[in-house]
Amino acid sequence: MGIRANVAMLVRDVEAGRFVEATDAYYSDDASTVELTGIVTVGKPALLAKERDYQATVESWNHIEVVDVLVDGQMAAIHWKFEITSAGTRLKRDEIALQQWSGDGANARIVREQYFTATPDVIPNQQPRR
Repeated sequence: MGIRANVAMLVRDVEAGRFVEATDAYYSDDASTVELTGIVTVGKPALLAKERDYQATVESWNHIEVVDVLVDGQMAAIHWKFEITSAGTRLKRDEIALQQWSGDGANARIVREQYFTATPDVIPNQQPRR
């Protein structure tokens, strides 16, 4: 099993809404992420805390879709489309996660990830489902 298989399992977990579990399973202990704003988060404990904090702001995940996945050697790019409800507003977002992996087989982990995200757009004329 190589990086391509690990990326496929990561995608499966995120599509199933297992964001925190995916972070714990597929990121190295010293992994770092870079947000569109330039904010850098370093270390799995900080990444897990960031993910939990973000999940607490989401009322519902209305749509999670993988548009495309590219794996080349130790690099992967995943194009996501998300729709969430947060603070009573439904938002959509396109995101590309560019990942650098390290290791081989089942032991491969993400060591660096940078997000390229379009500004969330409010979906007009739609109210959150209750």
